Parts: sequence; C-alpha cells; structure tokens
Amino acid sequence: MQGNMRRVLSILMLVLLFPATALVVGVMAYSPTGDPILLLWLVPWGPSNGTYTNLLPYLPRVMVGVVFAFHTDGLGNGATLQETLAYDGNGYWISEQLSKLQAVYNSSSVVFVNFFLTTSTWRGYLTSVTQPQLLLLNYTLMQIASITNRGERLVVGVSEMNDLDDYGYYQVYSLIRQDLPHAQLFYYTDLGQSVSSIESVFTYLRSNGITLNYLGYDVYPYPSYDYFNGQVQIPGNFVSQISALQSFAQQNGVNFFIGEVGFRDGDVLGYENPSATAYIDFNAPVGYQDTINYYEDVISQLSSMGVTIIGIWNYNGWNGDPFGVWYNPYFGQLLEFVGIKPIETANIEVVSPVPVFYINGSKYYTNGTYTVALPVNISFDSLYYINGSVRMILEGVEVNGLQSGGSFMVSKPGTYQIIAKYLTQYYVMVNLNVSAYVNGVKEELTSGWYDMGTVIQVYPQVIHVGPYEVYNITTSYSFIVNNPGSIQVPYTVEYYVKIMLPNGTIAGWYANGSVINLPKTVYVNGKEYVLVGPDQIVVNGPIVSARPMYVQVTTTSTSTTATTPTTSTTTSTSSANYQASQTTTSSTASTITSSTITISTTSTTISISKSTSSTVTSTTTSTTLYVTSTTITSTTIPYSSLNTSSALIVIMFLLMLIILAILISKK
Repeated sequence: MQGNMRRVLSILMLVLLFPATALVVGVMAYSPTGDPILLLWLVPWGPSNGTYTNLLPYLPRVMVGVVFAFHTDGLGNGATLQETLAYDGNGYWISEQLSKLQAVYNSSSVVFVNFFLTTSTWRGYLTSVTQPQLLLLNYTLMQIASITNRGERLVVGVSEMNDLDDYGYYQVYSLIRQDLPHAQLFYYTDLGQSVSSIESVFTYLRSNGITLNYLGYDVYPYPSYDYFNGQVQIPGNFVSQISALQSFAQQNGVNFFIGEVGFRDGDVLGYENPSATAYIDFNAPVGYQDTINYYEDVISQLSSMGVTIIGIWNYNGWNGDPFGVWYNPYFGQLLEFVGIKPIETANIEVVSPVPVFYINGSKYYTNGTYTVALPVNISFDSLYYINGSVRMILEGVEVNGLQSGGSFMVSKPGTYQIIAKYLTQYYVMVNLNVSAYVNGVKEELTSGWYDMGTVIQVYPQVIHVGPYEVYNITTSYSFIVNNPGSIQVPYTVEYYVKIMLPNGTIAGWYANGSVINLPKTVYVNGKEYVLVGPDQIVVNGPIVSARPMYVQVTTTSTSTTATTPTTSTTTSTSSANYQASQTTTSSTASTITSSTITISTTSTTISISKSTSSTVTSTTTSTTLYVTSTTITSTTIPYSSLNTSSALIVIMFLLMLIILAILISKK
C-alpha cells in the first residue's frame, strides 16, 4: 500500500513540478497507466553463491539482462583466441555468465545480452574495435548460439559506445547478426551521446542491412537528479532528450526503452552524481529505503512518459560494485511497486548424475542451488539417454533425507537438499541367444539393456538351430557389464552324420570340419567288400543316410568244349558277360557309363579227306566282355554286389585251342 501511494504522489508531483513533461506525456502513444517491466542486469562480478537465482521465481514478470565483459586493454592485435581467453580470466568470466544465461533462459519470455568490449577503461572512449575484442565476441556468441538455438528470444547489443566510428558499429552488429540470426538487436547509451549521433548510427547500420530493434538511453543525469521534498526527478533537459530519441524510435518502427537506472545502494545521497561508484553518505538501514524510494520516483516519471521497459543497474553487483540491489532488504517493495506481489520462496539444492531436472515443467541444470516460488513442482526424468548405448534409470529421490518419487511438490519455505539417484545401464550385444545366469538368476540371455555391474555366467549347453545342426557350448563363460559392448559366447558348430556301411552304420554329431575315415575293406558273412572311392569324408554340413560304394570280391571258372569233325568246320566261341547290379539309397543322382570290350581269337579246324587235296578252314571267334563303370556326382556313394569271371582265363583258353589245332594239322 505504501508503494502504491508513493507512486500516485510521484505522478502528481511530476505534473505539478514539470508541466513541460506532462505536455509531452499527453501526446505519447503508450499508456502511462500500465505497469512497467523491470530489466534487471546480471553482472559477472556478482557473488559466486548463486544470488542471481533469487530472480527465478519472478520470471517472466521481470526481464533479465546478462552482461559479458571482456578484459582486452593489454592484448595486441596478434593475440590468438587461446591467449585472449586466458588473459585476465576472460574464459572464466564468460563461462560464469553463460551459466547465468542458461539458468534464466527457459523461464524468460525474452533475455537481453549486453557486451562490454573493454572494462579497464570506459568503453565509451573506444574509437575502433580491436582484433582480440572481435575474437572474444565471436567465441561468446557461438556459445550463446548453442544454448538459445542461434538467438531465439534474445535481444543482443552493446551500450555506451559514444566515440566508436561507424565501421566499428558495423563490425560488432554484423558479427552478432551472423552468429545469432534469430536474435533482435539493441543499442542504448548515456545522456552524453546526442540524439543526432544515435540517429546517425541507426541510419548507417540500416543502410548496410542491419536494423536495430531497440533504441534507448540510460539515466545517470549529471551532475544530479532534481531533488525536492524527499523525491527525485529527471531534470527537464534530459527529459526532452529522452523524449526526442523516443519519438525517433517510434517513427522508425522500433522499440524504445531505458537501458539503465542506477543508484548506489544504501547511499542517502545516491541521486547526486549517480554514475559515480564512490559512496557519498552510506547510512543503513535508512539509506536502503531511500534507494528504493529513488527508484520508484524515476520509474514513475518514465512510466508516465510511456516507457514500458526500464533497466535497473544492477541486481547482483558486489565486491566494490555499489549498485547491486540484491542485498537491499526492501527489494520486494520495488517489485510490488511495479505490480509483482510478494511471494514465498524456497531454496533448493539439486544433486544428480543426470544433468537436467524440471521446475514447473521447465528444464534446469542439476548440481546447483535455486530459489523457487512456492508452491513448486520438482521433477526428474525417469529414463535419460546419454547416447544410444548408455542410459540412466531413476531409482529414487531423497528430499532432506526422506524418500520421494520422481515428481513432487514443495509448498513450505525453507532449504531443501534434493538428491536424485540413477542407475546406469549399458546396451550389450549377444552373438546368440543362450540360457545363462544373470546375477544368479537363470534366464534367456539376449541383446538388450543391462545394469552396470551385472554378472553374466553362461554354462555348457547344446542349442538346436535345426534338425541336423547344433551349437555346442562346451565350457563355462563369464562376463561383467561395465560398459557398452558385445558378448561373444564361444561355441562349436556340429552336424548330424549317418553313413550306412555293408557291415554297420557310422552315426552321431560331428564338429564342423571333422574328418571321418572309412574302412577300405569290410567283411559280411565271410564275404569281402572293397571300398570304391575316397576313404575320407570331411564334415561341412549334415550327412544323412549316405552309402559309400563297396564291391564284393569273388572268383568264378569257365569251361569250353572243342569238337574236331573230319569233314566239317567247327567254330568255338567263348564269352564272359558282367553287368553290375546297382542299389542306390541316396536321394542324389549317379551317372552310369557302360563300355564293351571285344577280344577276337582264331579257331582252326583241319579237314582230311581221301582226295589228294585238303582244305583248311579258319574261323574267327570273338569274345565280348561288358565292363560297367560308375561316376558319382554326389557326396553320398552307392555300393554294388558282383560275381566276377576273369577275361584273362578266357583268352588263355582260346590260345591253347589254337596251338592244339596247329599241332593236329602237322600230323
């Protein structure tokens, strides 16, 4: 109530004391009755205890701006990126500000990003941009791009670059546009840079393809604000200057804002030389209340002029920075003054091996401390994939030592330590599905997700993969899951073999590549059988009911009768004929080839008569022997039975007949 009453009184005093300002307000396009939005700047030199997270409960009802400040005064133009990052802690401070940006980004409708290209001297004195400054700027922009999808929901720019030449502005903003194409652009400056100078910068950039979306001033009137009866106001000449730039922005279709309003926190005379960092009259706690009152006075005046975004410099300043209002016990009064009601908060410390968690559904990073508005929902991913072969499964959550689920509400103020416990799982490939003991429990072992530290034991077993093929695991095998990978269970491929012999059967399971030796001679019921073909079989697949060729060995005799008539011609013919009988039990085909061998002999008959002449008649006799040969076209060999008569005996017998006939003729 006190803040609202003070706001009404501030507006009345403004109208009474500054009629010129009231006239300007009457023609503004903005409504003076709406609550302004505070833009609270986060500087890199704030405390390292996460103070800035106190703003999180108020997002997006307040805006946040993140300042990236570079130390470059001692760097020459030949410096490398590594040298510029290492120089005077640049890399560290950039990372600190990136953390702040990550923390506030998801809960904000828009975030401002402000670059200070130098800090040792005031940046307003820069006339050109150096190579180390561009290196650091480009590096930081690339980091921001990865967080914000190349600048979405960002307003990015520089401030107070009063003396910078036009090309310097172009170098800076073209680099921002290149790295953050989705971001909007701003420029604001102090009241020492004229409206015409700002208009010139805006026009130059636009002529080179770059349009600024926000233009503004910061408010540090020199030498002082106007002070009357406990209230401060912006002097009339500066009001006119602000209004002129505001009018230019509206005419060009861009937003106008106040980049900064700042008072030394706790300084009763903070309105005198407000940009100076040295205290004039620090007096706590009265000075803290005066500081908030001064902010309210200026905000009321700017709001009545139609300004809707007003920057507060700054929120988290510390260690020699007198402007940080985070330590002011009446900061809540300032928020209430702009329509943000006081809220209950809690501090939460989140510890987890998984890098993210959720506050009211918005993603935040774990292993940090946050201030949250109550009531608040805290939740964790039940399943989090680090990559395609590693994932985390939520086992449980402890809140101040008490067990909780993966999603819960915090309703009471206080400090909470929240520890999320996750189980790591790895994806393991298995070369074949087998029975195994997994942590002592017998189950089917297949490719899939297994807890880190799982003990897998595979025992000897036979796995049937077909009616005539098995995988034989002959030894035990152990494996501990400590990372993603594959389990190669050793096994032997075996095939079923059945070979039919005349005297029995060879049957059983044989390893792939085994060699089976066949007997060359077998005996059945006293009869001898001889193997025809190779005596080794290599097992490289199933062999079912094969029959190698065996032939029976026997001896037979042939008799021939010769007749010698006195007056006739006698012809004697001897022949032996063998056609092997074929029995094939294999389903494969055999090719049978027959050939005929003809042996010719001569038998002579001598006829003697009483006449003086004699006739000798010679008759040629042929003997035909049929020989059968077999070509095997499969790995299964048939066998035959055979009664043998010797062709050699026939030939010798015929020769004896010829010799006998010659002897008789000589007598």
